Amino acid sequence: MHAPTRSTLARSTPARRLALVGAAAALAAAPLVAAPASAAPTAEEGWVRVGHFSPDTKAVDVTLTAVAGGQVVMDLDDVVFGQVSPYAELPAGTYTVAMTPSGTEGAKPVLSASVTVEQDQPSTVAAYGRSSDLQTRVFQDDLRSPDAGQAKLRLVQVANVADEVDVTTSTGTPIAKDAAFGSATQYAQVAAGPWTIDIEGDDVSGSADVDLAAGTVSTVFVVDNSTGGITAVPVTDSAATAATPVGGVQTGGGALAADDDERPSGAWDRVLAFLGLR
Repeated sequence: MHAPTRSTLARSTPARRLALVGAAAALAAAPLVAAPASAAPTAEEGWVRVGHFSPDTKAVDVTLTAVAGGQVVMDLDDVVFGQVSPYAELPAGTYTVAMTPSGTEGAKPVLSASVTVEQDQPSTVAAYGRSSDLQTRVFQDDLRSPDAGQAKLRLVQVANVADEVDVTTSTGTPIAKDAAFGSATQYAQVAAGPWTIDIEGDDVSGSADVDLAAGTVSTVFVVDNSTGGITAVPVTDSAATAATPVGGVQTGGGALAADDDERPSGAWDRVLAFLGLR
């Protein structure tokens, strides 16, 4: 697969131009950083973002369409496993999220689901499961700032290889126990800084490094890796110094963080190969 150009990552819509962020790049242990602050919403708006976590579902085009009026308010191209969009600020109401195979305009969606955007509430729509049994779930996000010197962290378990997982830090501090497939933990405050988290589930285990800056709010997605095992993808949801919320850019100097014209040659190939998509 060739590295996507800017035009393949997002199409312009009347509402905004949305570029995807690659949560997959965090698998290379890139530091977590916050995106530029977004404007505070008007009284009757909320936020929503979409993530692709189905390991055997190929690239999809994603649309979010308002049920009232039928306006397409989010339109993303070539979304691959491990990618999360930035938050879109939208009027509160009901929307339909649809995923179709990339490059097949007019084809039947592989997934279609209803999503409610609530006033002043950020949320994450996760598509997960095997391609033969795709599911969606809407997770309510809590982007309120942690205490000084702390970071907030939660876990979303979307790895097919384990019905339940236990997650601890390398120092033995528990983060989650018996986290079921398709579930999210509550947010917990932890000391800011670099952490190694260990994941145990059924007959699989894995680990991931995360660097939690003070004042940030992050989600760690537990996902399948390319060898039938398990790993974690961390995404920064918000930062204390920015208006709530902030786009989930967590790649820092990683493969997907640079401008498209400046991205290192072969970066996408390396990320997709790690995930088993090449």
